[in-house]
Amino acid sequence: MLHAHLTPHRFAGILSTSFALLAATAGPSLAWQTAHGKPDNSGAVDVQTAPAINPFPNAPRLGGIAPGAGPVIAPDGTVYVVNGRGKLMSFKPDGAPGWSRDIRQGVLSSPVLGSDGSIYILGAATIRDHRTDPPTTTHIAELHKFTAGGGYVWHVPLPRAPGWHITTTAPANIVRAAGTDVLVVPTARKFANIYQAWLSAFSAETGALLADQKVTGFASEVTGGTGGIGAAGWWCYLTTLGILCPEFIPPLPGSAAAHTLPHDLRKPFPAVAVFNDGGAPLILMSDGLRDLVGFSFVGDALQERFRVRDDKHLLLSAPLAWPTGQAMISTTDQSGKSGVMFAGLNMSTIRTPGPVSAAAPTALGNSRFALVHRFGGVTVMRGAYAEKSVSLNGESIASAAASRNHIFVSTANALHTFDKASLELVTSFAWKAGGVSQPAIGPSGHVYAIADDRLFVFKPPLSFEVVDTNGGGIFQDGGTPTPQTAQSQTYKPPLTANSNRLFACEKLDGDDCGKGDYRSIAKAFCSKQGFAEADDIKVDSEKVKAETLDGQFCSKRKCKVFEQITCKM
Repeated sequence: MLHAHLTPHRFAGILSTSFALLAATAGPSLAWQTAHGKPDNSGAVDVQTAPAINPFPNAPRLGGIAPGAGPVIAPDGTVYVVNGRGKLMSFKPDGAPGWSRDIRQGVLSSPVLGSDGSIYILGAATIRDHRTDPPTTTHIAELHKFTAGGGYVWHVPLPRAPGWHITTTAPANIVRAAGTDVLVVPTARKFANIYQAWLSAFSAETGALLADQKVTGFASEVTGGTGGIGAAGWWCYLTTLGILCPEFIPPLPGSAAAHTLPHDLRKPFPAVAVFNDGGAPLILMSDGLRDLVGFSFVGDALQERFRVRDDKHLLLSAPLAWPTGQAMISTTDQSGKSGVMFAGLNMSTIRTPGPVSAAAPTALGNSRFALVHRFGGVTVMRGAYAEKSVSLNGESIASAAASRNHIFVSTANALHTFDKASLELVTSFAWKAGGVSQPAIGPSGHVYAIADDRLFVFKPPLSFEVVDTNGGGIFQDGGTPTPQTAQSQTYKPPLTANSNRLFACEKLDGDDCGKGDYRSIAKAFCSKQGFAEADDIKVDSEKVKAETLDGQFCSKRKCKVFEQITCKM
């Protein structure tokens, strides 16, 4: 069933107001804590960046990253990436490796960071027991929790009936409800010829299952209306980007030899978007086929608020949530005509022409947003109309990332930097095997991007920059200049990854910490920020929530905390 339609002209005013709000209410946090930046999937942070021209040398190998997975970044600049083999890795802001942990399960999505700095990942494994005759096969899928320092807290199974196959390619997202974190996990499940999309909610504190809601369900003999994708085609579409599926809509343009993304690439199940204005959170979920559904999370229950279903269109991307509770999502119809759908609470449904895009839209503010083309390019729309479209060499399933002054677009062949105001292409950094992971932006302006199984870290505005006159490719034969960063930075006061005051004692019950404690803790703090030394250290006793660097809390009425630390190279 469809809502009544609005004309694009009437809708333009609504969009202008909505995206002005989106720019104004992006939130105080500059961290990239979810797969698409923030829970609303906006893919934007309000920090200044430099063009992605010259990365730090020795980009670390990651050990195989699943399509659609990417880095997440804590408020202190720590970067977390999990590879397809279940190895969770931390990195300093400049890409230097930190700790790592291994869950020994396959991971096909990005981590997500809680408000307290905890890290959550989804893992799955198939276990074959040859001690029985015949051998038995068990499929497991679990949600895992780690502390910011790498401590293992718990793991809980994802709900499903015995014998059902479950995909965990969509990342988890975070809902703030009654002052606590709730994890929401979208999954696709299959048993014989039955296919279903589900949404589950977990307590971030204990891992307890709070809700498990079926979103859609259908059988393989059912087709989507007048000859569109059926249930079996939907499953194929979710597991191969549609390239191997005879029912996929639309067909790929050109010859197979022209495609630059691997033909066996798995298409991630769409991530959910979260709208949270302080009331009951609204979770916007696409089933990856025909249905866009909005759920409120109230108490310990998911309550359906709206549903838009259309048998004539296929939902291509994850949704973007606006601060008015509506969703924006890319679509296509049976003829291959692509577009953008706007729908949700308090508003009728509208569709307007747009590019074929498998990536969530990126909010640019001022009624503008960027859509990355599946087959090479980017379109910036203002309201319901295309403002500018640029063709790019190389395909992509990755959303753009937006800073205060730039738009970063990853394709198979390069990372492209656009000026956000003029939409002019600033530079392209040549690489191979990109276009499958959304770039991410750190709180100090670092830009992180994955290609060819490497984590490229591009320098923030204060870094020394050298333009590669040969087109932005990787410097060879010692041509990489020595990295130069800001020589010092004062933190007043220094905060932990959870935005708490930094405890100044090595022992939790310490009353009169010596200067040795102050200096060693301050130096460790500066090391996490990418600096070598600590100076100008000031401490005092205050009635505040004080936390150590490894996540322990002072329980005393007054705690010794740092007032100031100046970090130096």
